[in-house]
Amino acid sequence: MRSSSRGFTLIEIMIVIAIIGIVLTIAAPMFTEHLNKGRRTDVAGLLSEQAQILERFYTKNNTYTEATGLSAGNDYYTIVPTLTEQTFLLTAERKPGTSMAADKCGDLTITNTGALGMVNAASGVTSKECWGR
Repeated sequence: MRSSSRGFTLIEIMIVIAIIGIVLTIAAPMFTEHLNKGRRTDVAGLLSEQAQILERFYTKNNTYTEATGLSAGNDYYTIVPTLTEQTFLLTAERKPGTSMAADKCGDLTITNTGALGMVNAASGVTSKECWGR
């Protein structure tokens, strides 16, 4: 009598592991970029909201310098305001140690004129890629 045991051979298991490894190698960077894009969208919205707060303050007080109620940022970015009497620059700086620290778009900026920019972005990256507009 011959007993047959059913199961997987070592070769079959190694093939499955190799396929999973290839899929993860391709999917992981795409997934990370998808998460980063969402985080950039969040901070872009926050910067626009802060710019509106500054514009309302300027309308009432004819200056940006003593504006209150500005956000400090979120878990991935710190918002740094540079305020003068007649102008402002809001910079969303990437927080070190977060997944956004090495983001290709660098730090996002918005000015009182509505100009959108990037500081320390990788070469070849466009404003449309990072701001989505």
